[in-house]
Amino acid sequence: MPENTNKPGSDGSHRTDRGTVLDRIPMPPMSGEEALRRFDEQRSSDQEYGTRVIPQSELSQLHPVMRLLALVGTLGLIVGALIGVLYLIGR
Repeated sequence: MPENTNKPGSDGSHRTDRGTVLDRIPMPPMSGEEALRRFDEQRSSDQEYGTRVIPQSELSQLHPVMRLLALVGTLGLIVGALIGVLYLIGR
């Protein structure tokens, strides 16, 4: 029975389970100049219509109380580490 040579990974030369995440994203072949041109066109059309996409971090999507707890916990860890270092130096 003949093997299908059109399938990626059939001969082992191009395996989709290896490489980075970007290697596994199917993208049309284009040059860097073409990609930058498309990016600039999309950006200018977004600004033209007044739509601005602001990427939100995970922290900004949390409830305000959870954000406060995260801030207090982070500051507590920093202060605790500084006090520990001072304790070790002063010993």
